[in-house]
Amino acid sequence: MTITDMTARPSGRRWAVALGLLGAVWYGFGLVQMGLGVTLDTKAAVAAGAMTAEHAAAVNGTPALIWLAFALASGAGLVGAVLLVLGKPAYGVLGTSLPAAAVYYLWVYGLSGTGAARPVEEAIIGSVVVTVTLGFTVFARRLRKG
Repeated sequence: MTITDMTARPSGRRWAVALGLLGAVWYGFGLVQMGLGVTLDTKAAVAAGAMTAEHAAAVNGTPALIWLAFALASGAGLVGAVLLVLGKPAYGVLGTSLPAAAVYYLWVYGLSGTGAARPVEEAIIGSVVVTVTLGFTVFARRLRKG
């Protein structure tokens, strides 16, 4: 008869694979959201009542470099998540995703002057995104240290 220790914690490798798979979905969805934001027909969204005219103006006024920061944050996060699944070092890549996400949200809610025109839910999502990306980065760093 075999006795199994049910209190044993999963290995770092198992955590890396599980979080990497979750991260791939998370950051893949981020890339989809970025694409939707860039290609959004704000006039149609306003006409449908899906966004206010002020919010549409804020989205339309987002500079290309800020959209690029969004793409970098999501793309680097996706690559980092895949590296976690593959058992490869991911800290450097995820360490790129974090400041890119911070730049995007800092511009959107602080520097652009359009934060008040955006729904509060977006600010909450931004806080969650930066926090999750920080978590992935810290996890990858701890894996690096062994």
